[in-house]
Amino acid sequence: MKAVTQQWLTQQVLADVGADPFEAWVVYVGLGGTADGVVVDGYLNGLLPARAEDRDLIARAVNVLAEETPGTGTRAPSGVQSAWADREEPFASWSTYGISPADLIAPLVSARRAELLRLESLERTGLLRCVGEDQVDAITAEAARRFPGCSSSLALITRDRQVITSISGTIGTDGPRGTSFCHRTVGDAQPFVVTDAALDPRVSSNPLVTGGPRIRFYAGYPVRGPGGWRIGSLCVMSDEPRGFSPADARTLELLAASVQGLIGV
Repeated sequence: MKAVTQQWLTQQVLADVGADPFEAWVVYVGLGGTADGVVVDGYLNGLLPARAEDRDLIARAVNVLAEETPGTGTRAPSGVQSAWADREEPFASWSTYGISPADLIAPLVSARRAELLRLESLERTGLLRCVGEDQVDAITAEAARRFPGCSSSLALITRDRQVITSISGTIGTDGPRGTSFCHRTVGDAQPFVVTDAALDPRVSSNPLVTGGPRIRFYAGYPVRGPGGWRIGSLCVMSDEPRGFSPADARTLELLAASVQGLIGV
C-alpha cells in the first residue's frame, strides 16, 4: 500500500472516531512509539511523512480509539507487518475503569503495609533506573508544549524523596518528599491542582512557594504502578498563576495515560 493512501485512510478513521492527533499520539506512545507529538500530528494532517513502522503503529493507535467508540466500523489499514503486532493494547486493564486493586486493598491494611506495597510497585516499574528514557522524555516534552509557559516532569515518590526521572523546562528538582507537590498528588486518586499557590492555604507556606523556584501554578495527575499503587505524578508547573480548564484536565489525564501505557499496567 502506498504511504499516501495509508495516511489518508488513517486520517479518515480518526475523523470518523471524532478524536484528534494528540489522542492518537498518546495511544501510539503507549504502544511503544517514539516519534514526537509534532511528527504524529503532522503525519495525520498530511503535512509530514512518517516511517513505515510508525505509519503502522499510528494506524494501530487510531484503531484502538475506534474500538473504544461505539458504532465505528471502519479501521485504519496496515501498510506493512508491524513489529508491534503482538504488543498488548494500552489501557486495557483496571486503569480503564478507574479503580485498582490498590484502591481496594489500602483501606484493609495498615498505613505501613500499604506504603511497603506502594514502594514495591514503584521498584517493579524500573522507572527509577530510566532517567533520560526517550519515550518518557517525549511525553514530558509534549506536556510542556501543551501547557505553554510551564515546565513538565515525571516525578516518582520514594520512601523519603521526590525523584525526577524526566523534565522539560526549568522547574523541577529532586528533593524531600514532604515538601514536594507531587507527594500530595500521590496521596489522592484525583489530580492535585493549584492555580495560585501564593493564595492557596494548602501550599502557601511551602518553601517551594515562599522561596525558589516560587511555584505559583501546579497540576499533577497520579501515575500508578503494578497493582494500581500511586507511585508518582506527571505534572506541569509555572512561576506564574494559571487557570486549569476541563480541557486542560483531559489533556493531562491523556498524557498520564501514555505513561501508564509505557509501564504496562
